[in-house]
Amino acid sequence: MGELIEHLKPSFFIPGAAKSGTTTLHDMLNTHPEISMSSVKEPGYWKNKNFKEFGKTEILNYQNLFDNTKKFKGESSTAYMYYDSFINNVKNNYKEPPKFIFILRNPIDRYFSHVNWMKGLGLEKNNLDEIINNGAEFNFEEYDDYPRYYYEFGLYNRWINRFLDNFGKDNIKIITFEVLLKNKLSTLNECFDFIGVSPINEIKEIVSNKTRKIVFPSAYHFIRKSSSGKMKYTKYIKYLLPKKSRSDIKYIMKFIIEKWFKKELKFKKLDDHSREYLRSIYYKDVNDLKCSLNYNFSEWEDFN
Repeated sequence: MGELIEHLKPSFFIPGAAKSGTTTLHDMLNTHPEISMSSVKEPGYWKNKNFKEFGKTEILNYQNLFDNTKKFKGESSTAYMYYDSFINNVKNNYKEPPKFIFILRNPIDRYFSHVNWMKGLGLEKNNLDEIINNGAEFNFEEYDDYPRYYYEFGLYNRWINRFLDNFGKDNIKIITFEVLLKNKLSTLNECFDFIGVSPINEIKEIVSNKTRKIVFPSAYHFIRKSSSGKMKYTKYIKYLLPKKSRSDIKYIMKFIIEKWFKKELKFKKLDDHSREYLRSIYYKDVNDLKCSLNYNFSEWEDFN
């Protein structure tokens, strides 16, 4: 029999929300001497529907994302917030539930940031008015690659209640992007206390994940799809290269994607008419969220 290798089980996860400051929080938490955040953000390991079939290569690749000398390990994949498979995989593999830290952003600003991100990737051609006029999307499905669920991703109450039901309130910490920006040190120390590590006295300034524009969209998406095995030719590679070599190539291509094809991009401010419409479609969910969490989200002025 082959050697039995167990899945590395992070102490805590940052499951979302997407475009709400998860990269900033990930990087800030990683500055603590007792914490190792995954070296690659968004590995998506625990949402995989084929999780039970993972073998030595997949398990070791995931383990290698962490510093094994650190007691507390954390991981951030925003798809976890929306995937039932993530909740099921965690429930089936943890004896005691891990911790979950959600960073939420005013859903109006999150929506706008999401649209701009997709535009920067060259994947959204419509202008904001056209996108908004298409209305809310109600047929949500688990997704691959880059989703256009601009509206659905901001329905925080819907998604977080699944975590409350499955893991309990004591294992869930909610912070907001707005409060983190305003009170970095105190908010970060709240997270450290929740995780179970000592507080810090100062924090390094970190700038993470600015919205960027793809310089060469066609080349970028060719490399991205190739690295994920979604080009027709890539199905033949598995017969030519061993699994470990394919995995190494995937990480190299991901590095190329991140470093070579992006430049910073600035967008116009959201106009008042669009802001009011987005406020109206999120109003009920935000009010429900306030009740679910017993928190007033006063920092979201649109909903006061």
